[in-house]
Amino acid sequence: MVYSVSNSDSDPSSVLTVLPRNFPWTTTLSMLYMDNPVGTGFSFTNNSQGYAVNEDDVAHNLYSALVQFFQLFPEYENNDFYATGESYAGKYVPALAHYIHTLNPKEQVKIHLKGIALGNAYSDPESIIKGYAPFLYEIGLLDERQRKYFQKQCNKCIKYIKEENWLRAFEEPGDQTYYGKFLSLSEVRRAIHVGNQTFSDGADVEKYLRQDTMKSVKTWLTEIMNNNYKVLLYNGQLDIIVAASLTERSLMTMNWKGFRKYKKSRRVVWKIFKSDNEVAGYVRQVENFHQCLSGGGLQGGCVVMGGRKEERQLPCEQRHSL
Repeated sequence: MVYSVSNSDSDPSSVLTVLPRNFPWTTTLSMLYMDNPVGTGFSFTNNSQGYAVNEDDVAHNLYSALVQFFQLFPEYENNDFYATGESYAGKYVPALAHYIHTLNPKEQVKIHLKGIALGNAYSDPESIIKGYAPFLYEIGLLDERQRKYFQKQCNKCIKYIKEENWLRAFEEPGDQTYYGKFLSLSEVRRAIHVGNQTFSDGADVEKYLRQDTMKSVKTWLTEIMNNNYKVLLYNGQLDIIVAASLTERSLMTMNWKGFRKYKKSRRVVWKIFKSDNEVAGYVRQVENFHQCLSGGGLQGGCVVMGGRKEERQLPCEQRHSL
């Protein structure tokens, strides 16, 4: 048998059908899937004490479920057993394997554990965190000064881990939570005239806008572009959520008057000042429409590229593009 986290192909259509895999594991293996930890997916508990708080709890619950499974289906009990998982299951799977290994000799139901498989396993946070700064430095995302700063932050986390101060090790750095704290200051509230109004995290807004999320407004955008308004569409070169190529794909489906000229237009190098050696990005222009890709410039010998938050990552380039 193989115990796994996930291994299926589904058709994300309105009919929600499941399609057969081209190379299904089930042709040679008996598959068992479990929602884990308790409270995940269809697994449930009616008592707050039923939730796992550590890997011992996780392993105990998984082991108990497996024993019950083999009691219900004894025809599988003598099969070889492999536990697999990825990411955070890099903790769950070893914990389960340890539990099986420890209890098998003295339990009546024998689980014939033969091995485990882990993908991108988050098994050892301390070792992983120790390697973040060197790794990011080696691939060029950090310069030497940044590497030293990043390493200091990692060292703080490792210190808390060694002290078994797990909550402190898990906390985000203070500069990641400053915005809400800043807006709670009385002088800030007075300056922006919000009185005692509660600052919301946007969860309720998201709930009410769910049906609107996938709707397009390109008809309205086309209207603006066809009526001689200035329009700038910009992307950071490293943005993933709305990548430059996805904006391009949308433009190709829009019925605007400059479309044919746009298809023939050439993308040109964009510099903040003509005398600059640094390339800030690339621009295509048709009449009042500009499309800009922020590629960034050179700082300390390293290419700086725009991502999702260009106004923060490349403030000078962003201002100039506007």
